[in-house]
Amino acid sequence: MQKLLKTMLYCHQATTNLMIDTIHSLITSVNARDPYTYQHSLNVGFYAWKIANQFQLGEEECANMYIAGLLHDIGKIGTPDSILRKYGELTKEEWELIKKHPETGCAIVQMIGPLQNRGIDQTILYHHERMDGQGYPHGLSSAEIPLGAKIVSVAEAFDAMTTVRLYRPALPYGEAVEQLIDGKGTQFDPIVVDAFLKSMADRSWWD
Repeated sequence: MQKLLKTMLYCHQATTNLMIDTIHSLITSVNARDPYTYQHSLNVGFYAWKIANQFQLGEEECANMYIAGLLHDIGKIGTPDSILRKYGELTKEEWELIKKHPETGCAIVQMIGPLQNRGIDQTILYHHERMDGQGYPHGLSSAEIPLGAKIVSVAEAFDAMTTVRLYRPALPYGEAVEQLIDGKGTQFDPIVVDAFLKSMADRSWWD
């Protein structure tokens, strides 16, 4: 992971090394707490990077999407193990605690200047907002949601659907794609979904 980060972060060497070390430390702490969230974060970073490339964003913006994907769930460090590792459905109270993780993650990243300067804190804060305004934490809708958050939202949802969770098996690739398509315009930005599907057209690595 560190080698990939170094390749993407082409800014001044001292800043690059600081960011790599900081990001690696944060992700390592996630792995120590919850291995599923760790692997999920790696996958989301990869998918977000693929979407950003499909949009032909600049190198720095693509790197930002990768980093935001890696760190999108960093706020779950503050979530009790009894909730993170629970088998079965969450109670209403437990769900309300889970919904705090974007704000917690944003607050963590805002303490790291180079990451905040890249807007990664805002991507983390808004990655669970929805196009129809039914998301959280602020109920933003449509154009109010930053593009980075829309990208991570699609990347996060796809990986969540296609990996085994404590409370359900993984969905097949085709079913996950259908759910993304069904969510266009309500949960997801249609343009971002289309970009993701184009980026996944050659998925020989998937099988």
